[in-house]
Amino acid sequence: MRRVTATLNRCLEHLVIALFAALCLVVFGEVVARYAFNRPYFWSEEVTVYAFTWVAFLGSALALRDGRHIGVSYFVSLLPPRGQAWVGILADGVVLGFLGLFLVQSIRFCFMNHSVASIALQIPLSYVSASLVVMTVLMIGYSLRALLGKFRGLNAPAHPAPEGASATERVI
Repeated sequence: MRRVTATLNRCLEHLVIALFAALCLVVFGEVVARYAFNRPYFWSEEVTVYAFTWVAFLGSALALRDGRHIGVSYFVSLLPPRGQAWVGILADGVVLGFLGLFLVQSIRFCFMNHSVASIALQIPLSYVSASLVVMTVLMIGYSLRALLGKFRGLNAPAHPAPEGASATERVI
């Protein structure tokens, strides 16, 4: 199972990199076409906006996976390790509740946009709205994995931090 998860994570990372590279190429090509040849592409703005939307939402899911979202942990770090674990479990539960609500609304939004076509590309806007659904499903999966890890950590024996460890090392 870990191998499958690692492979899917690598594929997701490569997809984000490829989308970002495509976005950069389209923007560069548009600048050259507009200013060097005075022949702008009519579709470039939509492609860049839609690619950026996918990059931003998929990147947000990857940031959640890696614990890179902004958080204020000062007061939590003052708690004993077991208290920190319970606060982490509570926070993950709140995040999962929000993501559940967000998933329902993003699916509704996606269906609403399926009958609306983009101006230049003439594709259903649900292709762009689907980025919300994919992001939310990924975030739910990553949050569930983190939550299960925290529950497992509650049952694991506590290992005292080495003498002279920093506050961060004691928390970890």
